[in-house]
Amino acid sequence: MLDASDPEFLLTRPEDMRAALFELTHPDSHILVRDAADREMAVLILGADKQTRQFFWRPRDYAGADFEQSDTMGLLSGTTFYFNATAYGGVQIRFRVQRPEVIHFDDGSAALMSPFPERLARIQRRKMFRASLIGSAGQCQATWQPSPKEKPHSFTVRDISVDGVGLRAVMAVGALPERGAILENVQLDFGELGRITANLEVRNVYPVSGQPMTQAGVAGEEAPRHVSLTGEPPVSHLGAIFLNLDARQENWLQQVVWRLERGAQRN
Repeated sequence: MLDASDPEFLLTRPEDMRAALFELTHPDSHILVRDAADREMAVLILGADKQTRQFFWRPRDYAGADFEQSDTMGLLSGTTFYFNATAYGGVQIRFRVQRPEVIHFDDGSAALMSPFPERLARIQRRKMFRASLIGSAGQCQATWQPSPKEKPHSFTVRDISVDGVGLRAVMAVGALPERGAILENVQLDFGELGRITANLEVRNVYPVSGQPMTQAGVAGEEAPRHVSLTGEPPVSHLGAIFLNLDARQENWLQQVVWRLERGAQRN
């Protein structure tokens, strides 16, 4: 059972809490707010301001109400509000804030404004959404150097989640690490979204093209050398899981996954 009070899950840095609040702006997030009288309501988080360290929210069924004149849910009379949310990808986010203020936008609508909480619990679930980059894999690259004396291996990122990553390499299967191998200090570059260094454990390696589609042969016999009639180089897939990402790295990576998927949908 994951404990929200575990220091591993507690975020106190403003930039980390803003990142977690940003996750909750995804339309698939489910956010419940409970007051001191145990009344619950579904809400939406509209955004977060890193300069003022405030975030903006309103009831999910908001219909243009002026909270100051028709506060039927007691949002301006309560003292403490408890947020219990399931974010994009199944992440659990919990925190509490004091009585909010009302802010009015130029279009006449209103929202509630609260300062960032003092601390926020973000609990990572293991079943994570995986972003497919099949149509734009070239924009995300990975590099791994087996040892200081060896040349770095280059990969393109095929798909990614907080659990793991699928990589493609212009290499034969036999030249890649086997299942169970640990790849240390793999550099993952997501372009303008940033980069991260992580350790990976190889879970599967298989041929994609330019080489025999099966690697099995008679025990003790060397695999036959493949000769491509079209000049196509060998391409292989390497699937791996992330090892020992901390809460901050998982939070950052989940945002990257979301942004990559949104970009893929636009294309």
